[in-house]
Amino acid sequence: MNETRKLAQFITEITYDDFPDEVIDKTKELVLDQLGCQLSGSTLPSSKKAYAYIKDNKGQRGESTVVNYGLKTIAPDAAFANGTFGHAFMAEDTDTVCHAHLGSVLLPAVLAIGEREMISGKEFIKGMVVAYDVASRIGAAATMAENRGFHPGATFGTFGASAGVGTILGFNENQVINALGIAGSHSCGLLENSKGGTVSHLHSGIAASNGLRCALLAQQGFSGAATILEGENGFLHAFSGESSTEEITSRLANEFRVLLIGLKPYCCCGTSIAGIDAVSKITREHDINTKEIKEIIVNASPETYKLTATIEPTDVTSAQLSGRFSIALRLIKGGNGFNEYTESNIRDSEILDLTERIKYTLDEDLAKTRECENPTKVTIRLIDGTVHEETVYAGKGSILNPMTHEEVCQKFREFASMILPEKNNVEAIIKTVEELDSVNNIRELSQLLVTS
Repeated sequence: MNETRKLAQFITEITYDDFPDEVIDKTKELVLDQLGCQLSGSTLPSSKKAYAYIKDNKGQRGESTVVNYGLKTIAPDAAFANGTFGHAFMAEDTDTVCHAHLGSVLLPAVLAIGEREMISGKEFIKGMVVAYDVASRIGAAATMAENRGFHPGATFGTFGASAGVGTILGFNENQVINALGIAGSHSCGLLENSKGGTVSHLHSGIAASNGLRCALLAQQGFSGAATILEGENGFLHAFSGESSTEEITSRLANEFRVLLIGLKPYCCCGTSIAGIDAVSKITREHDINTKEIKEIIVNASPETYKLTATIEPTDVTSAQLSGRFSIALRLIKGGNGFNEYTESNIRDSEILDLTERIKYTLDEDLAKTRECENPTKVTIRLIDGTVHEETVYAGKGSILNPMTHEEVCQKFREFASMILPEKNNVEAIIKTVEELDSVNNIRELSQLLVTS
């Protein structure tokens, strides 16, 4: 009982000095990764539309920065634009437990308010750790929300964003409770919109802006239910039905949830990564002509099968969610990044022909064999009868198979260099994030994120 209040107490009592070094280091990597996603994502057609919307409705106060473009506007609008950019191409982080893409919701909100308030790097890190903790814990408690069709990042991230912003603004316990209560009426996002189209690109931007607004409304004196999470008609009952309420407070202040966040090496659904890695390992060891492939059988764990097995690649978004297309793309084009998930490739007859020869099968026993995360077994059968098999139990970037710090930096370089051609500018961002502890004003970071 009283989970909402206990969470609020944690938010108001935690200090920067309570964070172990590994928590601080991981938070910096999550920040760097999301900034790369925002910079590269800002160039996409849907992101340009979101920017045009913000520009046309520019607020009177130039308090927060829209990355790439340099537009100064009110904090909620900057959070909306940057959150939309960060989620635009499915390259952002993923929570291991609740499968939420949280960085594209939390960072835009915390950075926007941080820039407005001119906070230090340590204050910024604290806001980010708190934001991840709140969103991830609520996500872990709402065990059935995703099965009901709610988009995890947009749904749980709104609470995290409001908590992170409240932390920056120095809220007391009651103000935090009010911000969370207001967030309960702002939190949503439906997975049906992820099957195609571009509205899903807006989910993180909407949640970032909403979460920030919830905190600002609480600051103005609006109040919310002190039992918004656990109450009879609260969030867990309404959005999940079945829930694990104890996850909200389990090892609170002793186990920080940023350590349960994985990163993506590819621009696709995270559950597809193990299958792509399996195919990559096979092709590194064997010279395979794709025209000689008779069929590819993908044994997928339940989560992988549910999210990627049946998606048809009708546009770029659905292609990124399609496990079959992603594997075919890797075999023919050799990559799964910005340069591969394109309109031309989703119409490429060679890729589509191979996609039709890839079959997914649900393998409920695959995840029972050992410690794993979305494991996948790939079997490639050639026309001449040759068979190649590979099983990957945890894809690259997962908690069990994490990217190295240098790999995180290299991903950022690849993404950021799309719009920041000067190498010195890219390296300056990396250095600033690595040294956030010594940054006196977070604007030192935000001013590096624009092209002019």
